[in-house]
Amino acid sequence: MGELLRKLHKLTLPKKVGVTVGVILLLALVDYQFFYGETATQIASANAHQAELTDELAGYKKRRGEYLGYRNELKQLQDEQRELLRALPKRAEIPTFLANIQEQAESSGLEVLSVDIGQETPLDLYIKIPVKMEVRGSYHQISRFFRNVGELQRIVNIENLSLSPDRDKVVSNDPQGATPPKLRAKFIAATFRFNEKTTGGGGT
Repeated sequence: MGELLRKLHKLTLPKKVGVTVGVILLLALVDYQFFYGETATQIASANAHQAELTDELAGYKKRRGEYLGYRNELKQLQDEQRELLRALPKRAEIPTFLANIQEQAESSGLEVLSVDIGQETPLDLYIKIPVKMEVRGSYHQISRFFRNVGELQRIVNIENLSLSPDRDKVVSNDPQGATPPKLRAKFIAATFRFNEKTTGGGGT
Protein backbone atom coordinates (compact mmCIF):
# COMPACT_ATOMS: atom_id res chain seq x y z
CA MET A 1 0.00 0.00 0.00
CA GLY A 2 2.89 2.34 0.87
CA GLU A 3 4.63 1.57 -2.41
CA LEU A 4 1.42 2.45 -4.28
CA LEU A 5 1.15 5.77 -2.46
CA ARG A 6 4.80 6.62 -3.24
CA LYS A 7 4.17 5.89 -6.92
CA LEU A 8 1.08 8.11 -6.88
CA HIS A 9 3.04 10.86 -5.14
CA LYS A 10 5.67 10.82 -7.89
CA LEU A 11 3.05 11.27 -10.62
CA THR A 12 2.61 14.61 -12.29
CA LEU A 13 -0.45 16.68 -11.46
CA PRO A 14 -2.39 15.79 -14.63
CA LYS A 15 -1.80 12.09 -14.01
CA LYS A 16 -2.85 12.47 -10.38
CA VAL A 17 -6.06 14.15 -11.55
CA GLY A 18 -6.65 11.36 -14.06
CA VAL A 19 -6.14 8.67 -11.43
CA THR A 20 -8.49 10.49 -9.06
CA VAL A 21 -11.17 10.81 -11.72
CA GLY A 22 -10.78 7.13 -12.61
CA VAL A 23 -11.20 6.10 -8.98
CA ILE A 24 -14.30 8.29 -8.67
CA LEU A 25 -15.77 6.77 -11.82
CA LEU A 26 -15.00 3.26 -10.58
CA LEU A 27 -16.68 3.97 -7.26
CA ALA A 28 -19.67 5.46 -9.07
CA LEU A 29 -19.92 2.38 -11.29
CA VAL A 30 -19.78 0.08 -8.29
CA ASP A 31 -22.41 2.18 -6.52
CA TYR A 32 -24.67 2.05 -9.57
CA GLN A 33 -24.30 -1.70 -9.93
CA PHE A 34 -25.11 -2.41 -6.30
CA PHE A 35 -27.83 0.14 -5.74
CA TYR A 36 -29.31 1.59 -8.93
CA GLY A 37 -28.83 -1.61 -10.89
CA GLU A 38 -30.80 -3.56 -8.29
CA THR A 39 -33.51 -0.92 -8.35
CA ALA A 40 -33.71 -1.12 -12.15
CA THR A 41 -34.03 -4.90 -11.91
CA GLN A 42 -36.86 -4.52 -9.41
CA ILE A 43 -38.59 -1.99 -11.67
CA ALA A 44 -38.29 -4.32 -14.66
CA SER A 45 -39.66 -7.19 -12.58
CA ALA A 46 -42.55 -5.02 -11.39
CA ASN A 47 -43.32 -3.98 -14.98
CA ALA A 48 -43.31 -7.61 -16.09
CA HIS A 49 -45.62 -8.54 -13.21
CA GLN A 50 -47.92 -5.66 -14.11
CA ALA A 51 -48.02 -6.89 -17.70
CA GLU A 52 -48.97 -10.37 -16.45
CA LEU A 53 -51.72 -8.90 -14.29
CA THR A 54 -52.97 -6.86 -17.24
CA ASP A 55 -53.12 -9.99 -19.39
CA GLU A 56 -54.91 -11.88 -16.61
CA LEU A 57 -57.42 -9.04 -16.24
CA ALA A 58 -58.05 -9.01 -19.99
CA GLY A 59 -58.52 -12.78 -19.92
CA TYR A 60 -60.92 -12.49 -16.99
CA LYS A 61 -62.96 -9.82 -18.76
CA LYS A 62 -63.09 -12.00 -21.87
CA ARG A 63 -64.20 -15.07 -19.90
CA ARG A 64 -66.75 -12.97 -18.00
CA GLY A 65 -68.16 -11.67 -21.29
CA GLU A 66 -68.37 -15.22 -22.65
CA TYR A 67 -70.06 -16.39 -19.45
CA LEU A 68 -72.62 -13.60 -19.60
CA GLY A 69 -73.24 -14.42 -23.25
CA TYR A 70 -73.74 -18.11 -22.47
CA ARG A 71 -76.01 -17.24 -19.55
CA ASN A 72 -78.15 -15.00 -21.75
CA GLU A 73 -78.35 -17.75 -24.38
CA LEU A 74 -79.34 -20.26 -21.70
CA LYS A 75 -82.04 -17.94 -20.36
CA GLN A 76 -83.35 -17.41 -23.89
CA LEU A 77 -83.46 -21.17 -24.47
CA GLN A 78 -85.26 -21.68 -21.15
CA ASP A 79 -87.80 -18.99 -22.06
CA GLU A 80 -88.33 -20.59 -25.46
CA GLN A 81 -88.75 -23.99 -23.81
CA ARG A 82 -91.39 -22.59 -21.43
CA GLU A 83 -93.23 -21.04 -24.37
CA LEU A 84 -93.03 -24.33 -26.25
CA LEU A 85 -94.40 -26.26 -23.26
CA ARG A 86 -97.32 -23.83 -23.06
CA ALA A 87 -98.08 -24.45 -26.72
CA LEU A 88 -97.20 -28.15 -26.59
CA PRO A 89 -97.51 -29.38 -22.96
CA LYS A 90 -96.10 -32.71 -21.80
CA ARG A 91 -99.49 -33.86 -20.49
CA ALA A 92 -102.91 -33.76 -22.08
CA GLU A 93 -104.38 -31.37 -19.47
CA ILE A 94 -107.81 -31.90 -21.03
CA PRO A 95 -109.82 -30.31 -18.19
CA THR A 96 -107.85 -27.07 -18.54
CA PHE A 97 -108.12 -27.21 -22.32
CA LEU A 98 -111.90 -27.75 -22.23
CA ALA A 99 -112.31 -24.95 -19.71
CA ASN A 100 -110.42 -22.58 -22.03
CA ILE A 101 -112.51 -23.65 -25.03
CA GLN A 102 -115.74 -23.24 -23.04
CA GLU A 103 -114.64 -19.78 -21.91
CA GLN A 104 -113.88 -18.70 -25.48
CA ALA A 105 -117.22 -20.05 -26.71
CA GLU A 106 -119.18 -18.20 -24.04
CA SER A 107 -117.25 -14.95 -24.57
CA SER A 108 -118.04 -15.22 -28.30
CA GLY A 109 -121.75 -15.69 -27.57
CA LEU A 110 -121.92 -19.33 -28.66
CA GLU A 111 -123.92 -22.14 -27.13
CA VAL A 112 -121.92 -25.36 -26.77
CA LEU A 113 -124.18 -28.28 -27.73
CA SER A 114 -121.79 -31.22 -27.42
CA VAL A 115 -118.18 -32.10 -26.63
CA ASP A 116 -116.63 -35.50 -27.32
CA ILE A 117 -112.97 -36.27 -26.60
CA GLY A 118 -111.53 -38.61 -29.23
CA GLN A 119 -108.72 -41.15 -29.15
CA GLU A 120 -105.16 -39.83 -28.96
CA THR A 121 -103.06 -40.32 -32.10
CA PRO A 122 -99.26 -40.57 -31.63
CA LEU A 123 -97.23 -38.78 -34.31
CA ASP A 124 -93.48 -38.10 -34.63
CA LEU A 125 -92.79 -35.53 -31.90
CA TYR A 126 -96.25 -34.97 -30.51
CA ILE A 127 -99.56 -36.68 -29.81
CA LYS A 128 -102.77 -35.39 -31.37
CA ILE A 129 -105.87 -35.11 -29.18
CA PRO A 130 -109.08 -34.60 -31.20
CA VAL A 131 -112.07 -33.02 -29.48
CA LYS A 132 -115.32 -33.16 -31.48
CA MET A 133 -117.57 -30.18 -30.81
CA GLU A 134 -120.90 -28.79 -31.91
CA VAL A 135 -121.84 -25.20 -31.19
CA ARG A 136 -124.71 -22.89 -32.09
CA GLY A 137 -124.55 -19.20 -32.91
CA SER A 138 -124.41 -16.62 -35.67
CA TYR A 139 -121.77 -16.65 -38.38
CA HIS A 140 -119.94 -13.72 -36.76
CA GLN A 141 -120.03 -15.38 -33.34
CA ILE A 142 -118.56 -18.58 -34.78
CA SER A 143 -115.86 -16.62 -36.61
CA ARG A 144 -115.02 -14.72 -33.42
CA PHE A 145 -114.74 -18.00 -31.52
CA PHE A 146 -112.31 -19.48 -34.05
CA ARG A 147 -110.22 -16.30 -33.97
CA ASN A 148 -110.06 -16.33 -30.15
CA VAL A 149 -109.12 -20.02 -30.10
CA GLY A 150 -106.30 -19.28 -32.54
CA GLU A 151 -104.88 -16.76 -30.07
CA LEU A 152 -104.62 -19.27 -27.21
CA GLN A 153 -101.12 -20.13 -26.02
CA ARG A 154 -101.81 -23.79 -26.59
CA ILE A 155 -101.85 -25.01 -30.19
CA VAL A 156 -105.39 -25.72 -31.43
CA ASN A 157 -106.30 -26.67 -34.99
CA ILE A 158 -109.89 -26.45 -36.21
CA GLU A 159 -110.57 -29.35 -38.58
CA ASN A 160 -113.51 -30.86 -40.50
CA LEU A 161 -115.71 -27.79 -40.11
CA SER A 162 -119.29 -28.06 -41.33
CA LEU A 163 -121.96 -25.34 -41.05
CA SER A 164 -125.71 -25.83 -41.33
CA PRO A 165 -128.78 -23.71 -40.52
CA ASP A 166 -130.16 -24.29 -37.06
CA ARG A 167 -133.73 -25.39 -37.70
CA ASP A 168 -134.57 -25.11 -34.02
CA LYS A 169 -133.75 -21.38 -33.94
CA VAL A 170 -135.43 -20.10 -37.11
CA VAL A 171 -136.99 -16.69 -36.43
CA SER A 172 -140.31 -16.64 -38.33
CA ASN A 173 -141.58 -13.25 -37.11
CA ASP A 174 -138.53 -11.19 -37.99
CA PRO A 175 -139.29 -9.69 -41.43
CA GLN A 176 -136.62 -6.99 -41.07
CA GLY A 177 -133.86 -9.55 -40.57
CA ALA A 178 -132.69 -7.81 -37.41
CA THR A 179 -131.82 -11.10 -35.75
CA PRO A 180 -128.90 -12.91 -37.44
CA PRO A 181 -129.76 -16.46 -38.45
CA LYS A 182 -128.40 -19.15 -36.18
CA LEU A 183 -126.01 -21.78 -37.45
CA ARG A 184 -124.82 -25.09 -36.15
CA ALA A 185 -121.08 -25.65 -36.47
CA LYS A 186 -119.59 -29.11 -36.18
CA PHE A 187 -115.82 -29.40 -36.10
CA ILE A 188 -112.82 -31.00 -34.43
CA ALA A 189 -110.74 -28.84 -32.12
CA ALA A 190 -107.47 -30.76 -32.31
CA THR A 191 -104.88 -30.00 -29.67
CA PHE A 192 -101.52 -31.63 -29.05
CA ARG A 193 -99.14 -32.68 -26.34
CA PHE A 194 -95.43 -33.45 -26.38
CA ASN A 195 -94.53 -37.07 -27.11
CA GLU A 196 -91.92 -37.81 -24.43
CA LYS A 197 -91.24 -41.30 -25.82
CA THR A 198 -89.48 -39.75 -28.82
CA THR A 199 -86.84 -38.27 -26.47
CA GLY A 200 -86.53 -41.26 -24.15
CA GLY A 201 -88.91 -39.84 -21.55
CA GLY A 202 -91.35 -42.03 -19.77
CA GLY A 203 -95.07 -41.96 -19.23
CA THR A 204 -97.74 -39.48 -20.17
